[in-house]
Amino acid sequence: MTRALSATDRAYTETKRSILDGHLVGGDVITEGQISTLLGISRTPVREAFLRLQSEGLLQLYPKRGAVVVPVEPSEVFAVMEAREIIESFAITKLLTEHARVPRTVIESLWALVGEMTQALHAQDPQRFAIADAEFHQALVATSANPFLDQLAASLTERLWRFMPRVGRAERLESAYREHIQLVEWIERGDLDATLAALRSHLRAGLMALTGRPPRGTEK
Repeated sequence: MTRALSATDRAYTETKRSILDGHLVGGDVITEGQISTLLGISRTPVREAFLRLQSEGLLQLYPKRGAVVVPVEPSEVFAVMEAREIIESFAITKLLTEHARVPRTVIESLWALVGEMTQALHAQDPQRFAIADAEFHQALVATSANPFLDQLAASLTERLWRFMPRVGRAERLESAYREHIQLVEWIERGDLDATLAALRSHLRAGLMALTGRPPRGTEK
């Protein structure tokens, strides 16, 4: 039996979801009164939720005026993608160097998520694809058996959700789908260098789709 969310948790979860899924965009102003009325709770837990969201860099609070949704800057996306590349490269290196053969359960879980991407493509459902994509990369990090990296990777993925509508174009989803297949194939073969190269290429293609700019240090 799951514990019911507190009023503060509800305000935090609902407001954060609205920011991450794009219903609230950078520059939008929201007030404690709006959220308290929407959720049928008092303003005190909303105020606490807003403070949490400010600490995460999603809101900027202005006394007696409300809160402004903090815009996402391209520099943040660059930083997040760099961090993801470091974490996932570490996880893959650990996976392929500490096992003579990659555990079959790992391979099967990755192929299952690729299968979910297949269904999302057929359904022309970018959001479903993005969820499967996020779960795929989280599964890669999970192979490191490091809960701190799991938590950090999940936090990084959250910060990218606000940019996801930009990568919903069919051609990018098709390319990303093929890139995931290639990643699993290299992992299954146990080829570390090829897997790391494929991961790097995949993440940097995603960065281009998100920002329209190449990774820092690769510009010509």
